[in-house]
Amino acid sequence: MLRSNSWLLALPLAAVPFLSGCGPKKTGEFTTPPDSRVAESSRPAELNASIQDIRAGRCADAEARMQAWLEDKNNLLSPFRPEGHYLLGQAQFGQGKYKEAKVNLDLAEDKARDRTTKALAQFARADCNYALGKYSLAIDQYMWIEQFYRDVTAVPHDELLFKLGMTNKKLEFTETADYWFNKVIELYATGKYAEQAKLEHSKLGPGETGEPKYYTLEVGAFSDEKKALTEAEIFRQKGYRDVRVEPYTITGNPYYGVYVGRYFNKNDAKRAKEDAELSGLTASIKPGTMAWPK
Repeated sequence: MLRSNSWLLALPLAAVPFLSGCGPKKTGEFTTPPDSRVAESSRPAELNASIQDIRAGRCADAEARMQAWLEDKNNLLSPFRPEGHYLLGQAQFGQGKYKEAKVNLDLAEDKARDRTTKALAQFARADCNYALGKYSLAIDQYMWIEQFYRDVTAVPHDELLFKLGMTNKKLEFTETADYWFNKVIELYATGKYAEQAKLEHSKLGPGETGEPKYYTLEVGAFSDEKKALTEAEIFRQKGYRDVRVEPYTITGNPYYGVYVGRYFNKNDAKRAKEDAELSGLTASIKPGTMAWPK
């Protein structure tokens, strides 16, 4: 279980990506959808008031306000309706009304004309499915955002990768869960989700120090084991030491990573990565999680 804020005692994961109060965390300020910025001077006061209510934990008030605003026939053609449905969904999530929230988040995604609103609505909808225990569906939705909305900076990608790890862990896909936890640790080393990923990782859990025993460089990844073994042999012939091929899975699909070296602190690994890139290689730093040879 996550322990970063009080709501995590009651909910397995957070929704409300950009609103705090009803949700269990603070990841930033609410981002006004691009559709709305076109007519910012006519922005409905009800939306701003609902945002403040959600941040203050008054989700029932926000729900009632947005419900009334959406039902008002004068607002049927408002360009702010997608945001209205998004806020209503967030307010409902904050009260544990996950099924109702999904309906409004679906409407927000369907009606939105911009990628930011669509991505945020999809993220919140996936959180609803996680809260409902529909882990396989949540994985599919998180994966969709990871693959097709990487350019949307409003999406907290460290949280997204962490949730991919958590949903896979819930389904006992340990290797895949650890793959996503490794991604969080590698890409967002100083963030709070990196710390949580270390605790949830099967080989870096609470019984460990929380730090990898060593780091290594991934210099290739292949879906074909023979290609990975061939690539590893090329590196050995070039004089690289401690070249290994390690299997892992992503959403059930097998992959084979080619790894070089073991570095016992992050700075050494960074220097090795820089040297590799100067030699024309593409390398990424990975936490070393494989067992030592006996």
